[in-house]
Amino acid sequence: MRLVRVSTLIAAVLLTVPACTGPLSEPPAEEKPKAEVQYSPLPGGEPALDPAIVAAADPGGTGRPLDAFGNASDSVRQVSRARMIVGDRCMRAFGFEPDPAWVPEGADSRIHWDRYGLWDARAAATRGYEAPQAPSRNPSPVRFLSPEAISVYLGEITEYRGQKVPAGGCQGEEYRALMRDVPATLDQDYLEKLDREALTRSQQDSRVAKLLTAWQQCMKASGWDYTAVRQPFEEWATNRGRDQRNPVVSDEELRSARDDLACKQETKLLGTWLAADVAYQKVIVERESTGLREYQRVGDTMLANANRIIAEG
Repeated sequence: MRLVRVSTLIAAVLLTVPACTGPLSEPPAEEKPKAEVQYSPLPGGEPALDPAIVAAADPGGTGRPLDAFGNASDSVRQVSRARMIVGDRCMRAFGFEPDPAWVPEGADSRIHWDRYGLWDARAAATRGYEAPQAPSRNPSPVRFLSPEAISVYLGEITEYRGQKVPAGGCQGEEYRALMRDVPATLDQDYLEKLDREALTRSQQDSRVAKLLTAWQQCMKASGWDYTAVRQPFEEWATNRGRDQRNPVVSDEELRSARDDLACKQETKLLGTWLAADVAYQKVIVERESTGLREYQRVGDTMLANANRIIAEG
């Protein structure tokens, strides 16, 4: 049975904003760990860290156990394509045509750009702490452009020109078609919750916690009074000029980013945090083996529904 990432497939179906385009640009799996959440210690204590991961300190090139459950772009693209078939048919019944240049999009990146604070040296060299642009092959953020079309698509109105709008709009039609035979009790955030647990546990790991303090001291020695690795993102976001559509990354921000990365390298924070994240994911995958198998069946069902919709046209 081929594995597909259920959370990404669900993201390709469940849209709650007018970006009726495909997968969400920032999967919930990459939400920042909440400092107030405190997990009980694991029965076996803190897991061992892989020294090779610590030494490499390469989040972009290191596979994480939960990634094994998919993030397959082809599968996500199939679901997106099926979604568009259902949604476009529904919208045409109301007289709306989609942007003809729209194409189904695949999965997003496996690892979010600020998962361990700043870590991508190549992006930081020019963007500092600014979020990268989400890649897209499509010319506009939505495939239905008029306000009336958006209202029908999202089900914000119950009737349009004398015709009843289905519950949840045409997006609701997409949802019901793709989620056919999926249990109503499905916890759609299951995988994301596991991912957040691993990330939070890794941040609270004693070996990581002491290096977070060391990073803070290193940054202070370089002239930056940051109390947390994500604080620079918040501070610099308000210091890129008045025109938010055309942000200006200053030399000072770039210097902060360089110092940030240098301190992560000097303290070995990045590699240790990454290794801890991987270690906790391994523990969680073993603990949740039954739940993950059940959740995986949902992905198979959704993909089967998508293939059927595409075959029927």
